Amino acid sequence: MALLVRRLVAAAFALGLPATASAELAKLFTVSASIANGCFVETGAAGAWGAINLGSLNGVTGGTAEAELLLGQKAGLQLNCTPGTTTTVTADLGAHPSGGQRRMAHMGTGQTMIPYLLFANGASTPWAGEGISISFPAGTSRQTLLLRATTVLSKPVAAGSYSDTVRITVSW
Repeated sequence: MALLVRRLVAAAFALGLPATASAELAKLFTVSASIANGCFVETGAAGAWGAINLGSLNGVTGGTAEAELLLGQKAGLQLNCTPGTTTTVTADLGAHPSGGQRRMAHMGTGQTMIPYLLFANGASTPWAGEGISISFPAGTSRQTLLLRATTVLSKPVAAGSYSDTVRITVSW
Protein backbone atom coordinates (compact mmCIF):
# COMPACT_ATOMS: atom_id res chain seq x y z
CA MET A 1 0.00 0.00 0.00
CA ALA A 2 2.83 2.42 0.84
CA LEU A 3 4.35 1.75 -2.55
CA LEU A 4 1.04 2.53 -4.25
CA VAL A 5 0.74 5.82 -2.37
CA ARG A 6 4.30 6.78 -3.34
CA ARG A 7 3.59 5.99 -7.00
CA LEU A 8 0.36 8.01 -6.96
CA VAL A 9 2.15 10.97 -5.35
CA ALA A 10 4.97 10.70 -7.92
CA ALA A 11 2.44 10.50 -10.78
CA ALA A 12 0.51 13.48 -9.43
CA PHE A 13 3.74 15.44 -9.08
CA ALA A 14 4.74 14.53 -12.66
CA LEU A 15 1.36 15.74 -13.93
CA GLY A 16 1.66 18.99 -11.98
CA LEU A 17 -1.13 18.08 -9.60
CA PRO A 18 -0.81 19.05 -5.96
CA ALA A 19 0.40 16.14 -3.92
CA THR A 20 -0.89 17.50 -0.65
CA ALA A 21 -4.17 19.00 0.45
CA SER A 22 -4.56 22.71 -0.40
CA ALA A 23 -5.40 25.50 2.05
CA GLU A 24 -6.74 29.01 1.67
CA LEU A 25 -6.25 32.13 3.77
CA ALA A 26 -8.34 35.29 3.34
CA LYS A 27 -7.97 38.66 5.05
CA LEU A 28 -9.59 42.06 4.58
CA PHE A 29 -7.91 45.42 4.11
CA THR A 30 -9.31 48.95 4.09
CA VAL A 31 -9.15 51.55 1.34
CA SER A 32 -9.90 55.09 2.54
CA ALA A 33 -9.55 58.73 1.60
CA SER A 34 -10.19 62.09 3.21
CA ILE A 35 -11.67 64.95 1.21
CA ALA A 36 -10.69 68.39 2.46
CA ASN A 37 -12.82 71.48 1.98
CA GLY A 38 -11.27 73.63 -0.68
CA CYS A 39 -11.91 76.19 -3.37
CA PHE A 40 -10.29 77.61 -6.45
CA VAL A 41 -11.22 80.44 -8.76
CA GLU A 42 -10.82 80.08 -12.52
CA THR A 43 -8.04 82.30 -13.82
CA GLY A 44 -7.06 83.87 -17.09
CA ALA A 45 -3.82 85.40 -18.30
CA ALA A 46 -1.23 86.02 -15.59
CA GLY A 47 -3.51 84.48 -12.97
CA ALA A 48 -6.15 87.24 -13.19
CA TRP A 49 -9.71 86.40 -12.14
CA GLY A 50 -11.07 88.60 -14.92
CA ALA A 51 -11.39 92.29 -15.79
CA ILE A 52 -14.05 94.97 -16.08
CA ASN A 53 -13.63 97.21 -19.12
CA LEU A 54 -15.89 100.27 -18.97
CA GLY A 55 -14.97 101.21 -22.53
CA SER A 56 -14.48 104.75 -23.84
CA LEU A 57 -16.25 107.86 -22.55
CA ASN A 58 -16.30 111.43 -23.80
CA GLY A 59 -14.09 113.44 -21.43
CA VAL A 60 -15.85 116.71 -22.31
CA THR A 61 -19.55 115.89 -22.24
CA GLY A 62 -19.30 113.01 -19.77
CA GLY A 63 -21.57 110.04 -19.74
CA THR A 64 -22.32 106.78 -18.00
CA ALA A 65 -20.54 103.49 -18.48
CA GLU A 66 -21.37 100.07 -17.11
CA ALA A 67 -19.71 96.67 -17.61
CA GLU A 68 -19.45 93.21 -16.05
CA LEU A 69 -16.43 91.30 -14.84
CA LEU A 70 -15.42 88.97 -17.66
CA LEU A 71 -12.98 86.08 -17.81
CA GLY A 72 -12.77 85.43 -21.52
CA GLN A 73 -16.40 85.00 -22.55
CA LYS A 74 -17.57 84.05 -19.04
CA ALA A 75 -19.27 86.68 -16.88
CA GLY A 76 -18.48 86.88 -13.19
CA LEU A 77 -16.09 85.31 -10.74
CA GLN A 78 -16.05 81.55 -11.41
CA LEU A 79 -15.85 79.85 -7.99
CA ASN A 80 -15.28 76.10 -7.65
CA CYS A 81 -15.54 74.58 -4.15
CA THR A 82 -16.03 71.24 -2.46
CA PRO A 83 -19.75 70.43 -2.17
CA GLY A 84 -20.97 71.29 1.32
CA THR A 85 -18.61 74.27 1.64
CA THR A 86 -19.77 77.79 2.46
CA THR A 87 -17.49 80.62 1.35
CA THR A 88 -17.30 84.30 2.15
CA VAL A 89 -16.21 86.67 -0.61
CA THR A 90 -14.95 90.16 0.27
CA ALA A 91 -13.49 93.03 -1.76
CA ASP A 92 -11.27 95.91 -0.76
CA LEU A 93 -11.84 99.49 -1.93
CA GLY A 94 -9.13 99.29 -4.58
CA ALA A 95 -5.77 101.02 -4.85
CA HIS A 96 -7.08 104.63 -4.96
CA PRO A 97 -9.99 104.96 -2.50
CA SER A 98 -11.11 108.19 -0.94
CA GLY A 99 -13.83 108.51 1.69
CA GLY A 100 -15.00 104.94 1.12
CA GLN A 101 -15.31 105.52 -2.66
CA ARG A 102 -13.51 103.36 -5.22
CA ARG A 103 -11.66 105.41 -7.84
CA MET A 104 -9.74 104.76 -11.05
CA ALA A 105 -6.52 106.76 -11.42
CA HIS A 106 -5.17 108.30 -14.63
CA MET A 107 -2.45 105.86 -15.69
CA GLY A 108 -0.15 108.61 -16.93
CA THR A 109 -0.25 111.15 -14.13
CA GLY A 110 -2.03 109.28 -11.35
CA GLN A 111 -3.50 112.65 -10.35
CA THR A 112 -6.93 112.65 -12.00
CA MET A 113 -9.43 110.21 -10.50
CA ILE A 114 -12.74 108.83 -11.77
CA PRO A 115 -15.06 107.40 -9.10
CA TYR A 116 -16.93 104.18 -9.81
CA LEU A 117 -19.30 101.79 -8.05
CA LEU A 118 -19.05 98.01 -7.85
CA PHE A 119 -22.18 95.82 -7.62
CA ALA A 120 -22.42 92.10 -6.83
CA ASN A 121 -24.99 89.50 -7.95
CA GLY A 122 -27.44 91.96 -9.49
CA ALA A 123 -27.79 94.08 -6.36
CA SER A 124 -28.93 97.67 -6.74
CA THR A 125 -26.87 98.75 -3.74
CA PRO A 126 -23.13 99.23 -4.34
CA TRP A 127 -20.89 96.55 -2.86
CA ALA A 128 -18.69 98.21 -0.27
CA GLY A 129 -16.74 94.98 0.14
CA GLU A 130 -18.62 93.38 3.04
CA GLY A 131 -18.68 89.59 3.03
CA ILE A 132 -20.99 87.81 0.61
CA SER A 133 -21.81 84.25 1.67
CA ILE A 134 -21.96 81.64 -1.09
CA SER A 135 -23.00 78.05 -0.32
CA PHE A 136 -22.14 74.96 -2.31
CA PRO A 137 -24.85 72.41 -1.44
CA ALA A 138 -24.37 68.68 -1.98
CA GLY A 139 -23.93 67.95 -5.68
CA THR A 140 -22.85 71.54 -6.45
CA SER A 141 -19.22 72.51 -6.90
CA ARG A 142 -19.49 75.62 -9.09
CA GLN A 143 -21.06 79.02 -8.45
CA THR A 144 -20.69 82.34 -10.26
CA LEU A 145 -20.49 85.69 -8.46
CA LEU A 146 -21.59 88.35 -10.94
CA LEU A 147 -19.74 91.66 -10.58
CA ARG A 148 -20.62 94.89 -12.37
CA ALA A 149 -19.02 98.33 -12.29
CA THR A 150 -20.57 101.63 -13.24
CA THR A 151 -19.22 105.15 -13.49
CA VAL A 152 -20.76 108.52 -14.27
CA LEU A 153 -18.66 111.36 -15.67
CA SER A 154 -20.45 114.54 -14.68
CA LYS A 155 -17.57 116.94 -15.38
CA PRO A 156 -14.77 117.12 -17.94
CA VAL A 157 -11.80 114.86 -17.20
CA ALA A 158 -8.35 114.51 -18.76
CA ALA A 159 -8.00 112.15 -21.71
CA GLY A 160 -6.10 108.92 -21.15
CA SER A 161 -6.47 105.50 -19.63
CA TYR A 162 -7.75 105.06 -16.09
CA SER A 163 -7.39 101.99 -13.94
CA ASP A 164 -7.85 100.56 -10.47
CA THR A 165 -7.07 97.19 -8.91
CA VAL A 166 -9.53 95.60 -6.49
CA ARG A 167 -8.47 92.67 -4.28
CA ILE A 168 -11.11 89.96 -3.93
CA THR A 169 -10.68 87.47 -1.08
CA VAL A 170 -12.43 84.09 -0.96
CA SER A 171 -12.35 82.37 2.43
CA TRP A 172 -13.95 79.17 3.68
